Amino acid sequence: MLRSSRVLLASCALIGAATIFSACASGGSSEAVPSDPVLAQGQQIYKANCASCHGQAGGGGLGPKLAGMVAKKYPDIADQEAVIANGRSSMPKFGQRLSADEINAVARYEREALGVK
Repeated sequence: MLRSSRVLLASCALIGAATIFSACASGGSSEAVPSDPVLAQGQQIYKANCASCHGQAGGGGLGPKLAGMVAKKYPDIADQEAVIANGRSSMPKFGQRLSADEINAVARYEREALGVK
């Protein structure tokens, strides 16, 4: 009886640890998908192409912080779209990988959703 209680307790501890590790590894709770379809598309593009350098929430990393910053830095969205399309310093060019509509979607997502609560 004592051995089976230990096995049960160890199993529960292992399952709990795996659950916590899984949540931490995936970044915790998943980010809500914007209701605007263009912003939802921009979110997907951002996660696939930008988050590895600029951070999942736009807080920066290898690349600069974007959350709450890009609209101030690029008041005209066309200037921001040009940076996305043509690259800058170590940032790659996305103009051949993404369509103009996709570039607009990710620019809008960075401006309207990242860092906005």
